[in-house]
Amino acid sequence: MNQNPSPEQPPRNFEERFSPKNIKRRRIPKIFWISLIILLAAISFVFVRAYNAGSQIFTSKVSFFKKMEELVFSGGTTPLQGESSGRINILLLGYGGAGHDGPYLTDTMILASIKPDTKQILLVSIPRDYWWQFARGPRKINSAFSEGYTQNGNFDQGGQEARQVVSQLTGMDIPYYASLDFQGFVKAVDAVGGLDINVPDTFTDSLYPNDATNGYLPPITFSKGPEHMDGQRALEFARSRHAPGIEGSDFARSKRQELVLQAFKEKLRQLNWLTDSGKINNLLNIVADHFHTNIDPSQILHLEKMLNSKNTQILTETLDQDSGLICPGTASDGEWMLHNCDGISDAQIKQFFNDGFAIAQIKSEEPSIIMENAGIGDAAFNTIKTQLEEAGAHVYLGAYNGIKLDQSVLYEINPKPLTEKVLESELNISSAQPKPDGMVAHSDLVLIVGNQ
Repeated sequence: MNQNPSPEQPPRNFEERFSPKNIKRRRIPKIFWISLIILLAAISFVFVRAYNAGSQIFTSKVSFFKKMEELVFSGGTTPLQGESSGRINILLLGYGGAGHDGPYLTDTMILASIKPDTKQILLVSIPRDYWWQFARGPRKINSAFSEGYTQNGNFDQGGQEARQVVSQLTGMDIPYYASLDFQGFVKAVDAVGGLDINVPDTFTDSLYPNDATNGYLPPITFSKGPEHMDGQRALEFARSRHAPGIEGSDFARSKRQELVLQAFKEKLRQLNWLTDSGKINNLLNIVADHFHTNIDPSQILHLEKMLNSKNTQILTETLDQDSGLICPGTASDGEWMLHNCDGISDAQIKQFFNDGFAIAQIKSEEPSIIMENAGIGDAAFNTIKTQLEEAGAHVYLGAYNGIKLDQSVLYEINPKPLTEKVLESELNISSAQPKPDGMVAHSDLVLIVGNQ
C-alpha cells in the first residue's frame, strides 16, 4: 500500500498482483508438510535404532551421531536461520517418485514462510511450468530438484539446486528444504493404524485425480460423522477440492487438513517407544524412503515446539495466471510454459512474495470496511480502496464531514484482528479504536483515511 514505491518496484494494483487464486494443477496438500515436521520431531528421539534411517532423512553433511548429540544437549532449542529476523523460509518439494515418469521432477514447489512471533505459516505455491533461465539454458523450474538429484543420487544436492533457483525468483534467503512424495504420507498414516476423523459435512468430489491414468477416479463421497480412514482415504479427504458448494472452497479444504493433522498428531502421541517399537521401525523406514530434509533434528524439534499450538495459523497464496503476474506461452521447441506477463518485472515477482502475509491475512477474514476520505488525495484514496477490494475486503464508501486529518483512524465494530494489523502497519495507525458512542456502522471496520 506504499504510495511512493521505488523506481525498481513500480506501483501495482491488487488486481494484477493479488487477485484470488484458483489452483488448477495438482499439488500436495499443506497437511503433509506440517505432518512431516511432527513426524520427524518424534523420530528424532530415537538414536541407534534411527541411525540408518536418519542418515537418509537428514541430508546435511554433519554426521548423524553429531546431530543426535546436538539434539540431546540443546534440548530441541537450536534456532533456525531467519528466526532472529522474524521469518524462517523452507522450500517444500513434492515429486512422484519411483514408478512415475520424470520421478524427481517436482509437481509441487511451495515456499513456506514462518513468522515465529505470530505463529503464522504462509504457503506460497510456485507453478511447476514457470520458465526459468538456468545456467545450462532455459527450461521449466520444476527440473531444478531433479537435475540436482540425478547428478549423483543426492537429495541434498537436489534440494540445494531448487533452493538456489527459488531464492533468485523470490529475492529471499531460503536455507532449508523438505521433500516428499504422495505415497510417503499414505504409508505413514497406514503405519500408525489409520486416523479417526469426524467429517464435518457430507460432500462428493467427482473430479478427484487418478494419478496413475491422468484421469479421474469414480466420485468420492464423505458422509458427515466419525470415520476411520486409512492412508489413501485420508489423502483423498485432505486433497479433495472439487466438491460443489462450500466444501469445494480453499477454506473448507484447509479445515479438513487441520482435522487430518490433529488426528495424525494424536496417533503419534499415543505411540509407546517400547511396546510400539515395530510401528516406530516401520515409520522410520517409510520416512527414510519418502522424506528428506537438510533441517537438523534439534531444529525440527524446536520448530515443532514453536508451531505446536492451537493458535498456529496457516495462510496460502499462489503465483499463477490469476495473479496477473504470469502468463502462458510457448518455448522455442513448442513446449507449453508460464512466464512473466508483458511489462511485469522480476522485481514485481519478488514483491508478490514479500507482500504475501499481508494479503493472505485480509483474504482469510473477508472483512467489510466503510472507508471515508479525511484529507488524502482522491487518487491515493482510490488506490487503497482498490487494493483492499482485490485482497478480498468488501469496501463501502462513507461521507466524511469532520475536519481534515493528518493521520488515519481505524474503528473496530466486529473484530478482524488480522486485517487490523495489516491496516495499522500499512497506514501507520497506532491501533484500532473501539466504536465511539453514537456511531452506526453496518460493517466490521470503519477506516477514515487521513493525509499520510
